[in-house]
Amino acid sequence: MLKRNAPMFAFMLVFVAVLYFVYSIPHYEPIVEVEEEKKEDVVEESFNGRVEMPSIDEIYVIENTAGRDLNKIALFLEGRAAGLHYLSSEYFKKFKVRHKSNRAVKSDDDVFLGLHLTLDSLGRFNSPKIMFSDSDDEVFTVKLLKHVEYFWRLPPSKQGLLEMWIPIRFHAN
Repeated sequence: MLKRNAPMFAFMLVFVAVLYFVYSIPHYEPIVEVEEEKKEDVVEESFNGRVEMPSIDEIYVIENTAGRDLNKIALFLEGRAAGLHYLSSEYFKKFKVRHKSNRAVKSDDDVFLGLHLTLDSLGRFNSPKIMFSDSDDEVFTVKLLKHVEYFWRLPPSKQGLLEMWIPIRFHAN
């Protein structure tokens, strides 16, 4: 029996020796201790107000040679409120709630603006303009105009254009 199992015993002996050798090697420890970076808790307050998009009664149509349905335009504008909500969060971070003696006091930080939009036959809003605005922040108005021109798209029409004026109100509450 010993002659028959000798190779197996030799293999087991070599295996145990290799395990002993591997576990006897000391673990690597770095010479210089690395200091962990202290991460500061960044609290980002987002815009917690709301954006009021115009209803069909508040849209002032100047020219509609494309024959577009105004109900679909009003529904489209309501769907774009979330994008404007996200866009305006940076602007409204300036107007944080001020705490005075453990009660929140807010100032009137609403922004009311009027957009002049021209919708071409391809469904793009070309060169939107701000007719009036309560905001004096140029960065906010430029971002708003670029957002409208780049992201707002409607299905194309056969010909003509739609020129309209819409009021938008941002409530910071």
